[in-house]
Formats: sequence, structure tokens, C-alpha cells
Amino acid sequence: MKEKVKGWLAGLIFRLIAFCTLGQISPILSACVIVEQNGKILLIDRSDGLGFTIPGGIVRYGETIEQCVLREAKEETGYEVQLVGLVGIYSALKRDPRFRAVSIAYKGVIVGGTEHGSGEGLPCWRSPEEVSGAMAFDCEMMLQDYRCGKVRLS
Repeated sequence: MKEKVKGWLAGLIFRLIAFCTLGQISPILSACVIVEQNGKILLIDRSDGLGFTIPGGIVRYGETIEQCVLREAKEETGYEVQLVGLVGIYSALKRDPRFRAVSIAYKGVIVGGTEHGSGEGLPCWRSPEEVSGAMAFDCEMMLQDYRCGKVRLS
């Protein structure tokens, strides 16, 4: 419930700022990482009930995009990951129903850590077929691009 309220509040605040600036505000930047092992993808079963997502989150002011995705993966799953490639850049206007956001998706591999959950939800390993139709935001599109090797730049 706490995560759902935080998402709702963030969306409200972002819309208020967009209104006050007459739309002259940049989208929020986020990043995520797709990790695959034995045909299963590392996902987060979100605690707010929105479905499954790829580990990731919003880039903080004082960090690079890469630092963000490594931090978010560690916070949400307990795993330390290494980035090994780019899946794509996702900037559809309504890709996140809470606020205007652009996301950069990476490929990664686990290099350490121990699995644990967070307030965001519980990490889990699922085949793409198991989560088809049950993924939040545009994570299903990211996963499809990852699986076919397409690098999306839009």
C-alpha cells in the first residue's frame, strides 16, 4: 500500500509542476536491467499490485544512469549486477501511467549478492510466457525487444 501511495503522490506532484511550468518540464529519467538465467528473467512482483516489473527505478540527481540501475537492482533484489549491453530507450508518452518518464533498459548478469525483497516487492524468476499480459508499464515491450535482440531507440 505504501508504494502505491508514493507512486500516486509522485504522479500528482509531477503533474502539478508540469501545470505550473506550462508543460516546460523534462520527463523523469529511469533505468532498469534485464537479467536472464536458465531461461528465466529476474523480475519484481510489485507490492502495489501493478504486476511484474524489471528491476530498476528513477535516476537520482547525483548519480549516473548506470549507477542508478546498479543501485536499484541491489536495493530491489539483493543482487549485484554487471551491465553487459543495451536493450533500448523507451519514451512513449504514456509508458508510465503515474508520470511522464523515459526509461533506459540494459542487459545484465549477476556478479554477487544474495536475493532479498524490498518495499517495492519481491524478486522472482519467471519465464516470459509466465508473465505475458501481467507486466506493469511497458516492461513487456522491453522484454520482447530483449528476447529478439532488437535495440529500441524510441
